Amino acid sequence: MSILLDHKKTIIAGFVLLAIIIGAAVGTGGTLPNVFDAARYLHVLAGIVWIGLLYYFNFVQVPSLGSVTPETKADIFKEGNIVRRALYWFRHGAMATLVFGLILYYGLATNNLDHASSKDIMIGASFGIIMWFNVWFIIWPNQKKVIGMVDATADEKAAAGKTALMASRINTLLSIPMLFLMFSSTHFQIFG
Repeated sequence: MSILLDHKKTIIAGFVLLAIIIGAAVGTGGTLPNVFDAARYLHVLAGIVWIGLLYYFNFVQVPSLGSVTPETKADIFKEGNIVRRALYWFRHGAMATLVFGLILYYGLATNNLDHASSKDIMIGASFGIIMWFNVWFIIWPNQKKVIGMVDATADEKAAAGKTALMASRINTLLSIPMLFLMFSSTHFQIFG
């Protein structure tokens, strides 16, 4: 099956399968999801991409790079290789999560749903916005120096790497309560 040999075709096939399932549900009396339902789904899907890559960087890539030769690092930092691809999906996953989250929140607030104003969602969303800011304004600008997209001396690259790592670790720390609060806001509000 050629669709399984190309990740883009696999993703498209997944959305086609989803459309078939939704069509079957609606055709048998089910409900067609509205714009805010779609925003919720895309918010969660983008969040999985973003946080999945955050955990990949913190639990797999960063610890592994300590034992890699400088030549290997240079290769994996090149255009089209793993680090740049992962950083692309990481930062755009963060942006999509924020955008769909704001659309979803607007839908919840305009429909007067109680969990839209819960402390759970407000704290969780605040953590998510801090994390998004860290990705776009701290991690990414510093990673561009580390991977050679921006000219930097060896000392500047080392400093940039430390700054990006600290922001990434802050995001890892915040992700744990953020994820809990996002789910609790709808399913079991802890702040009432």
